[in-house]
Amino acid sequence: MRTMKFYWATFFVGILFAGYLLYGNRLITSAVNLSPKSTDSAAVLFPSPTETRYTMRLYLDPSTRILYGDTLLSTTNTSGKPLNDLWFTAYPNAFQQMQGTPAPSEAYYAGFNPGWLEFDEISFNGQKAEYTNGGVSVQAYLPVDVMPGQKMEIHLVWKALVPRVAYRYGTRDGVYMLGNCYPLLNVLDESGWHNSYNSLFGDPFCFPCADYMVELNVPDFYTMVCTGINKTPIIDDNGRQTYVIQAQNVRDFSLALMYDYTVLQKNMDKITVDCYVPKAKEEQAGPILDRTTDILRYFNRSLGSYPYPDFKVAFVPMKGFHGMEYSGLIFLSQDFLEPNGQKENSDFVLAHEVAHQWWYGIVGNDQIKEPWLDEGLANYSAYKYLQKTENIAPPNNALQEGTNLDRELRDMYSRQDYYLTAYSGGEAFWFGLEKELGEDTVNRVLRRYLADYRFKIANSQDLLDVIRKEAHRDMDGYFYKWFQVKPGA
Repeated sequence: MRTMKFYWATFFVGILFAGYLLYGNRLITSAVNLSPKSTDSAAVLFPSPTETRYTMRLYLDPSTRILYGDTLLSTTNTSGKPLNDLWFTAYPNAFQQMQGTPAPSEAYYAGFNPGWLEFDEISFNGQKAEYTNGGVSVQAYLPVDVMPGQKMEIHLVWKALVPRVAYRYGTRDGVYMLGNCYPLLNVLDESGWHNSYNSLFGDPFCFPCADYMVELNVPDFYTMVCTGINKTPIIDDNGRQTYVIQAQNVRDFSLALMYDYTVLQKNMDKITVDCYVPKAKEEQAGPILDRTTDILRYFNRSLGSYPYPDFKVAFVPMKGFHGMEYSGLIFLSQDFLEPNGQKENSDFVLAHEVAHQWWYGIVGNDQIKEPWLDEGLANYSAYKYLQKTENIAPPNNALQEGTNLDRELRDMYSRQDYYLTAYSGGEAFWFGLEKELGEDTVNRVLRRYLADYRFKIANSQDLLDVIRKEAHRDMDGYFYKWFQVKPGA
C-alpha cells in the first residue's frame, strides 16, 4: 500500500454544509409503457440526494500521474429494503486495455497508455468490507446488512492512474482532465442497480445529486478549475497548494489542472462566468466567453433559473468530443480556438453543452438506458437558441421521424448509430412534438418537466406523463411512433 502525504490543516472540523436541500425522489424504469403511470406507486431511490455527501481528500503526484484519494461517503438506506452490497462506478478502469478503451486512437498521442483505479481499502461503519473489482463497476460486500432508514458511512481509500491520452479522463501538454475520476456510488431502485459498463461511445452513467466537500492538494504551478466553489488555495512550503472546495446538490464533481493558463471572467444575472484558456489564446477565447454568457442568459430565462453561483468553461486538449458536460463546468476542445473553425457549428456545440446544465445536471436521467432523454433535449434546446437569437432554421428531421428511442447503449452497434438515435432521433422527437402541439405547449412541457424533476432522476415514462398533462389530449398515437419497438423484441 502506498502512503499518501497530505500537508493540510484539520479536514473534518470547521467546514460544514449549511444543511441538506429538500428534494424528493422518483423511480427509474428501464422500459417505456405507453399507458399513464399509476399515481399511487411509491417512488424508491437510493442513494437519496438529500441524504448523501462525499467528503474527499485528493492528492496528485505528477511524477507518477497517480491521483490518491480518501473518500468518506455518508448516506442513508432509502431503498426500502435491507442492503447487503453496494455498487460503485470506477470509470478510470475503462482505460485499462487498448481493445476496450472509450478514447479514440487519435487521442493516444504517444501510443496506447493505460489508466486504472484501485482500492486500498473499503470499509463500512468502521468494519472492513470485501469487494470485487470487476472493471468499471465495483461490488462491495457489506459486513452486516443495512436496514431501511439506517445511516451509513463508507470509507474508500483509492488511487487512480491518469493515462497519457487527450480525453475527458487523461493528461496531455501539462493539462490533467479529471472527469469522473473518483469512485461514485451507483443508483438502486425497484428494478435493481443501475450499474455502468464499458462502452466505446456515449456516457455510461446514472448519477444522483449529492453534496461534496473536497480538499485538493496539487503542485503550486497548476491552475485549477472544478465543480463548486473553492477558496483561495493554502500555499504549502514544499511547492504545493491546497484547495478547499464545496459543491451542494450537484450531479457530479469534476476538475481540471492546467499549466500556463489564464482566466477570463464575466458576470450575468448574478452568475460569474469563468473561461480557462491557454495564455497564448486569450484573444480567441474572448468571443467564446461572450457567447457562453449569452447562451447561459437565454436558457436561464427561457427554461428556468440556473441553480449555482458560477459557471465555468475550460479549453482542454481533448479528442473524441467537441465538448463534455459536468455540473457547473464544461470542457471544450482547444480546436474551438483555431481560426478556421466554423462559427455556426461551434455555437451549436457550445449551446448543446450549456443546455446539459438543465438536461443532465438539474434533471438527471439514466444515460446508459435512455441516452436520448438528455442528448435529444440538449440538441433541441441548442437549435432553439440558434433559431431565436441568430434566426438559423432548425434542421429537417424527416429522416429521423419515428426513430426507436427505447434503446440503451449496449443495443447500439456503432458510434454513428448512437448519434442517430440519441441526438438526431431525440431532437426529432421534440420538433415533431412542436408540430403536434405547438411551440407554446412544448415550452410548458419543458418548464413542468424541469420543475417536477429538479435534482431528481427522470425517465421516459415520467416525461411522457408530463406531456400528456400539458397536451390535454390523447398522445398515444404520437408516442407509439417513437417507442413501438422494445430492445430485444
